[in-house]
Amino acid sequence: MQAKYRASAIALTAALLLGGSMALAPTASAVGSSACQFNSPDVNFKVRTSGATFRTGPGKRYRVIGTLYRGDSFRYFCRTGGLQDFEKSWSYGKITKRTHSGIAAGTRGWVSSKYLD
Repeated sequence: MQAKYRASAIALTAALLLGGSMALAPTASAVGSSACQFNSPDVNFKVRTSGATFRTGPGKRYRVIGTLYRGDSFRYFCRTGGLQDFEKSWSYGKITKRTHSGIAAGTRGWVSSKYLD
């Protein structure tokens, strides 16, 4: 364990000294609306499929908060992608009422836009 820690510290130091930076893993913390590229007035959507993952960030690399099921309510604030890319984008918003899987109302996160209706 000590050797792994030391190797990580050396790699980080070397990258910073060379003027680069090392990206932190996206699962380290939640990503809010800062990742949005398209903002919209708040709109309510229903989840149109069962088994959609609700995540801390816009992509499969981010930690799963829970699972959304058909009929769950999602308040959309913004999303990644442009006007033409809704089906390929990730939407950021909050759960409007407790989901079928137990995610509390008001919980904020990301879901693939293709699962919203």
